[in-house]
Amino acid sequence: MRSKRVLSAVAVAAIAGLVVTACGSGDGDSAGSDGNGELNLSLGEPANLVPPNIGETEGGAVARLTYSGLYEYANDGSLKEVIASGQPTTTDNKVWTLKLKTGFKFQNGEEITADLFKKSWDYAAYGPAANNGGYFFSRIEGYADLQSTDPDGEEGPKKAPEPKAKELTGVKVVDPTTLEVTLSDPWVGFPTMLGYTAFFPTAEECRTAIDACNEAPIGNGPFKIVGKWEHNTSIKLERWEEYTGDKPAYKNLNYRIYTGQSNCWADFEAGTIDICAPTPDKYLGAKETYGSKMIEAPSPSTWSMGYPVYDDVFKDVKVRQAFSQAINRQEIIDAIFQGQGKVLNSFTPEMIPGFKDGTAATYTTFDAAAAKAMLDSSSWPKGKKVELWINSGSTGEKILKAIGDQLNKNLGLEYELKTLEWPDFLQKKTDQELTGPFFTGWAPDYALSQNYMGPLYASIAGDGSDNDFGYYNAEFEAALAAGDASATLPEAIVQYQAAEAILGTDLPVSPLFTRMTSTVIGEKIAFDSVDRNPILGEIDLVKLKLA
Repeated sequence: MRSKRVLSAVAVAAIAGLVVTACGSGDGDSAGSDGNGELNLSLGEPANLVPPNIGETEGGAVARLTYSGLYEYANDGSLKEVIASGQPTTTDNKVWTLKLKTGFKFQNGEEITADLFKKSWDYAAYGPAANNGGYFFSRIEGYADLQSTDPDGEEGPKKAPEPKAKELTGVKVVDPTTLEVTLSDPWVGFPTMLGYTAFFPTAEECRTAIDACNEAPIGNGPFKIVGKWEHNTSIKLERWEEYTGDKPAYKNLNYRIYTGQSNCWADFEAGTIDICAPTPDKYLGAKETYGSKMIEAPSPSTWSMGYPVYDDVFKDVKVRQAFSQAINRQEIIDAIFQGQGKVLNSFTPEMIPGFKDGTAATYTTFDAAAAKAMLDSSSWPKGKKVELWINSGSTGEKILKAIGDQLNKNLGLEYELKTLEWPDFLQKKTDQELTGPFFTGWAPDYALSQNYMGPLYASIAGDGSDNDFGYYNAEFEAALAAGDASATLPEAIVQYQAAEAILGTDLPVSPLFTRMTSTVIGEKIAFDSVDRNPILGEIDLVKLKLA
């Protein structure tokens, strides 16, 4: 199952813009909730619109408008109650109690209760349903019994028999407004996941007709879909007047879907799109023209060059260290992104709780002489050509070409770019069939440094749902486990930072850079109503007001 966190290289240009999402967690109408007016925004073609099956950022953006969960993330990464009443409570970090407010319902009238949440989570975790977000429930007791296993021991619901169970034994309904969640092992970080879309509730009518619901979601959020999802064209939403929480001060929100290399900038300048990020080549001109209406801030998405550690050549850590030191990251940022970025010298970006500066500084600092000496002392085969892998038609091609040129200049290595369409690239990456370094990106699901490590670099048998590198280090696994077992979050962060320091030497990937968001707000929007979440890089659409 693939998380939305794994980013296509096409997104490295688009990520310069802010994600726009619905937030707001009050208990009544916001000012102007009976107002009219509309916003027109841009979106890539989503893969799915049903929360547990969302596997990328575009579907997530729509889900956060049409659905509401127990919590949303505040600007400091903490949990803000939406359907939840109060914060999660526990005495041992293993058994957690979640309390719900009353009065929330779905757009078809179904009441949202603790029992509905349990059924939603059972469905999300059920292996044969093949939900992209199912593995977020893997820490809950009974998850393994919901997974299908074929005779070869590989998860695969298409070949496998029915799982042992259809319900998570670790999720119990205490009463209509109380859930008790029991984890397989204590984890102090469990609450940090509860604002993610996989934990949003789904209506019974939706779960019994999932394909139809994916085309016309039955949500419970401040917006509802108008008609159906018009693939590769548009998604139209309107304010849901019966929403219990805060409602937007305008009526309609229209998403225009951009595909391939098309983008929203020309339409923004023509006045038909209200929020847009300029492409890198348009950035300086946009800053001069729209500077007072441009929001610039660091993005939580990280970009790296991954290594096929499963390949005999790249098992040698000296090879990975040499490659990393041979890359002049600032030169790439300046040449390709007009300076819109920051050299990444850690695995976690600065705005995420648990960030520690410089965990990978030794090998992310450009040093051509040290890099050449390191390669000469490694097992790199003399005369071998480097193959650099990337999905085609992306800014990542320019980045990898620049890296290839630097490897040639600083290490004396010949290189070849190997391009594939995104689905083929992703499949080859997943199957560990790439024969050289590759460009890869990551966006967070929840605000904790562990989210930038466990899913990517832990063993597949553990938390490593997206470990496509073939990386394993027992010391790293132990540090992650120590963090998970810590009594408090500050204590856990110390252990996670120790785990990150190990990555900083092992380098399953070479951290490259983070982008700066550079988003321009159109004249239709009151600029002082724009509220950006600095951790998730999101604009709160509920709080936006029209000028």
